[in-house]
Amino acid sequence: MTTRPDLSQLPHGLGTRPVDLRRGLPIPVVNVHPGGEVDFASINGRAALELSITGRCGLCGRRMTGPVAFLGGPNCAENGIYSDPPMHEECAEAALTLCPHIAVPHARRASERRLAHDATYAVGFSEEKPSEWVILVSDGYGNMLAPAEKGDGTVPVFIAGILVRQRRFGYQDGVLTEIAGG
Repeated sequence: MTTRPDLSQLPHGLGTRPVDLRRGLPIPVVNVHPGGEVDFASINGRAALELSITGRCGLCGRRMTGPVAFLGGPNCAENGIYSDPPMHEECAEAALTLCPHIAVPHARRASERRLAHDATYAVGFSEEKPSEWVILVSDGYGNMLAPAEKGDGTVPVFIAGILVRQRRFGYQDGVLTEIAGG
């Protein structure tokens, strides 16, 4: 039996999102696909790009002002390139505990059959789950289209601006914990 997450402390924007009844989780804007299909395991690239262009958070959909956050593994932080669009820092913090793929140390990615029919990834996307997660906060961002892993299309990728700060999180005794001095 799984425990439903406590949604009482959600950032305001995520608290206004519809909740997936089966999982008890707020549904991020980028996980809603054409026709209203919800797929937590893949990003709606068109929606992600639109959110980025209009300066809105990829998770809650609200306008972002000031620094923006990105959430990914150490390789993403090192390169400053992400497949997830920018978000509010508080939404990124919430994702650390709400997203089962991130919060549960040994959670695996969804199988191909569970992904939305339009799911694509950028060439070079790694299926391997990082042992550490990084919230990178930057002064802004850019976006571009990159070749898709399958098919002949493209997918949006997001490029962090100048680093403001970063916070690292690792699994300690089965719990994702902020690493001091990260």
